[in-house]
Amino acid sequence: MAAHPWAEDGRQPAATPPGRRPRTLRVSVTDRCDLRCRYCLPGGHAPFLPLDQVRPLDELLAAVVWLAERAGVDRLKLTGGEPLVRDGVAAFVRGAAAVAGVREISMTTNGTHLAEQAAGLAAAGLRRVNVSLDTLDERRFAELTRGGDVRRVLAGITAALEAGLAPVKLNAVLRRSSWREDVPPLLDFAAERGLEIRFIELMRTGSEAVWAEREFVAADEVRASLESEGVLQPLPTPVASPARRTLARRGRREVSVGWITPVSHPFCDACDRLRLDARGDLRRCLMDPATFPLVEMLRTSAEETAEPLERYLAGKQPPAAMAIAVPMRGIGG
Repeated sequence: MAAHPWAEDGRQPAATPPGRRPRTLRVSVTDRCDLRCRYCLPGGHAPFLPLDQVRPLDELLAAVVWLAERAGVDRLKLTGGEPLVRDGVAAFVRGAAAVAGVREISMTTNGTHLAEQAAGLAAAGLRRVNVSLDTLDERRFAELTRGGDVRRVLAGITAALEAGLAPVKLNAVLRRSSWREDVPPLLDFAAERGLEIRFIELMRTGSEAVWAEREFVAADEVRASLESEGVLQPLPTPVASPARRTLARRGRREVSVGWITPVSHPFCDACDRLRLDARGDLRRCLMDPATFPLVEMLRTSAEETAEPLERYLAGKQPPAAMAIAVPMRGIGG
């Protein structure tokens, strides 16, 4: 079994440049989800957080307000689990949109509930969505998600476009066993509908490490195949973006393609993100096991939270490896 690229020489990516403050906050409003994607949830029974450990939305919103005022956070992305399985998300968006300094609110969703909620979310202040869509093939989609229906996701994408949640970005995780069958149709689908698409390297999280090792394919391998067909050209990439951008030509159409490479080419030197999980704990990094109990501390004293938070943020460093034993839905990736 081939080792992941990060394991080949033990090197870590460059540290975050001094003085760069995290400005983007990913807020996991729930660890629950209606799908069981192989790279996120293990098979069989996977216990969710007890409900008394999932913070009320008003407490998560209070943490957002505090971070916007004290830490300069100005962009929010709502995640899960699947954020749209939790009641009250539109009201949370409305409250976050009213926070001084917050200039954009977006969401990552599996799309299964987007058809019913897209219009309400847009009216509440949501600006754009990333929709997870790894394949258009109904059989492979059902296998990967353990029973999901891709037609519901496609209906959600249509509703998002109609609601003006633009740009709609597709997030597709690359798998060695199927990328040759899945990538070209996804590019065509995105080009036909004016979507953006991002291909993401499979990370080793949770209990599916063996499967992830077997299915891992470096983004460069996929890019090289497309470049050999003459369909790709590079585009400028914003400094803090995790995705290296290219333009793909599909017939007479073009589509913006981002390549997110946490395993083969980590982008930690450009990271400006923090994560607030459903427990109300802050995380400096997706792969960082050390957390900061932000909501719990704010319950006690907002003033006494600032100094220890600064110490915690000062320890934001690139991970030794792009792997963690916690399932992705428990982090809010």
